[in-house]
Amino acid sequence: MLLYSHLNNFILYIGPGMGVGTIAAIIGIFSSIFLSIIAIFWYPLKRFIRFLKNKF
Repeated sequence: MLLYSHLNNFILYIGPGMGVGTIAAIIGIFSSIFLSIIAIFWYPLKRFIRFLKNKF
């Protein structure tokens, strides 16, 4: 209880560098997931299109 009473006196501040870094990390995670999903579908589709071009 004594520790909690001292925590109320602190002012929590996240600077602009930390905020921009957090946003960049979140965007990086989502873009890597999105690009990996696209890669999973794109490369087999590209091979199939190449197969069809060579067949006809």
